[in-house]
Amino acid sequence: MIQDCTGCVAAGEVTQQPLQGQDRTEALQIRNQGQSSIGLVLPADGVTTLELHPQGDRLRFGSKARDHTAPLRPQTKGLKTGCQCCKIAQHGWQDGQVGHEPMPALPNPSQNQLSIQWPLPPQPGLTPPLRLGVLASGSGSNFEALVNACRGGVLEGAAVVQLIVNNPGCGAQQRADRLGVPWQLVDHRQRSRLLLDQELVSCLQDSAVDLVVMAGWMRIVTPVLIAAFAGRLVNIHPSLLPSFRGMDAVGQALAAGVRLSGCTVHLVAEEVDAGEILMQAAVPVLEDDDHSSLSARIQDQEHRLLPAAVALLGQRLGSLAQG
Repeated sequence: MIQDCTGCVAAGEVTQQPLQGQDRTEALQIRNQGQSSIGLVLPADGVTTLELHPQGDRLRFGSKARDHTAPLRPQTKGLKTGCQCCKIAQHGWQDGQVGHEPMPALPNPSQNQLSIQWPLPPQPGLTPPLRLGVLASGSGSNFEALVNACRGGVLEGAAVVQLIVNNPGCGAQQRADRLGVPWQLVDHRQRSRLLLDQELVSCLQDSAVDLVVMAGWMRIVTPVLIAAFAGRLVNIHPSLLPSFRGMDAVGQALAAGVRLSGCTVHLVAEEVDAGEILMQAAVPVLEDDDHSSLSARIQDQEHRLLPAAVALLGQRLGSLAQG
């Protein structure tokens, strides 16, 4: 004989509601299904069965005798246990916890080669061989990354043939000495912007440079340099352009409170940081980031991005030359 216990009870409570007639079939209303069990008072010889439905759980039980004057005994029935025993997949309507767990820790997409770039980095191999000139004002870490990429096969068929610095004794100059790369000082303090760029063009052309990379060149260039290397003058900037153009892009990003920053390699135009974008890489801005920590995370991506963008542009220039 199958009978139902009906009525609304809260999870974890014990109910002594009387058994209903044997021909009744009603759903047991259970509040707060996120808890694991409810308590019921059943006949001593009662047998329970559990039916789970998205619209409402039914707890059915039967008795060997029609006379329900037998002693009653409390029994706790766990919904999740019943679900597992019945081999019914648990869903949000059963456990009530979907979407309410703490957010899992997410990996840093700028680390371990996980960052996304668009366009995708090209395959190695450049034809014809590419002669690179680099302009740098500071520590020169991107300059060294470019040299290592050329010598390590990432930029196969390319070579850094000249470095030009505008600050005597800067880190880039010291790296060039250690790496055995020819360098030249063109001090901006002794000439106007126009004369500075004219001398840069002369030096780069004397070295038969195919492509010029501004790797931390802290001077605004003029149309003289841009026209001499039209489509062949690239810059790397520590932000996701067009956001945070100009000086101290990292400080601008921190002040704005953005949650995503990065770096961009682009062709140089007369308007500062406004040329055609070749590649970008994104990094997260963490809650405890300061200028130093965010700069370091962006710089890690610059060292990967710059060689890939130079390879892309080199293939593009090669294709144009062959056409």
